[in-house]
Amino acid sequence: KRPLVGVMSTGDELVDRESELAPGQIRDANRYILLALLEELGVDVIDLGLVPDIQGIIADTILSGVSACDVVITSGGVSMGDFDYVKVVLDQIGNMRWMQVAIKPAKPLAFGLVEGVPVFGLPGNPVSSMVSFELFARPALRAMMGCSDLDRPRVQAVVDGKLFRKSDGKTHFVRVAVRWINGVCSVSSTDAQGSHQLSGMAEASGLAILPDGDGLTDGDNVEVILLR
Repeated sequence: KRPLVGVMSTGDELVDRESELAPGQIRDANRYILLALLEELGVDVIDLGLVPDIQGIIADTILSGVSACDVVITSGGVSMGDFDYVKVVLDQIGNMRWMQVAIKPAKPLAFGLVEGVPVFGLPGNPVSSMVSFELFARPALRAMMGCSDLDRPRVQAVVDGKLFRKSDGKTHFVRVAVRWINGVCSVSSTDAQGSHQLSGMAEASGLAILPDGDGLTDGDNVEVILLR
């Protein structure tokens, strides 16, 4: 059947899109992005809302979500900081695994079961949240939907310009613009590569997979995940 997926964001610093920003506040972009990606995927969605950093409210929202949904996706609070209350709550009410994946962006990731329902804990930075969804949550949901092709298409492409990175022991997923010229796929960086910079992700039509090292230069070959 078509899965029903609940989505929630957490963080005292977040405000909804209709609210005025006060000093120290940022827009809750992740929830709307994830809801849109899920609708594109073809699942049914429930907006579980924006939840403050209060353990009781976080627990009540997650438990309400797992009672109604086939999957729950949270955004934020899954790192190792003092105020990562989602981690505290999920450890209390669920059977979770907390991972530091050797990728950039999207290093922190949580996955487990709460009352038998799968829960994905995605990071709070917007680009990290989107890349985590693409690499981990989306394939799992497609498997639940009975699909055999779980991942987005991948192609070999030629680098136009340079794709910068520093050696850090991680695989990097660089946001790129994809072009087809005489049947050959060519990619170039969308420039804004920070995990908080939505503009680079919005302009991207692919994720170039860069192994550990110093990046790629003009004319090099690279594997690319096609986003559209």
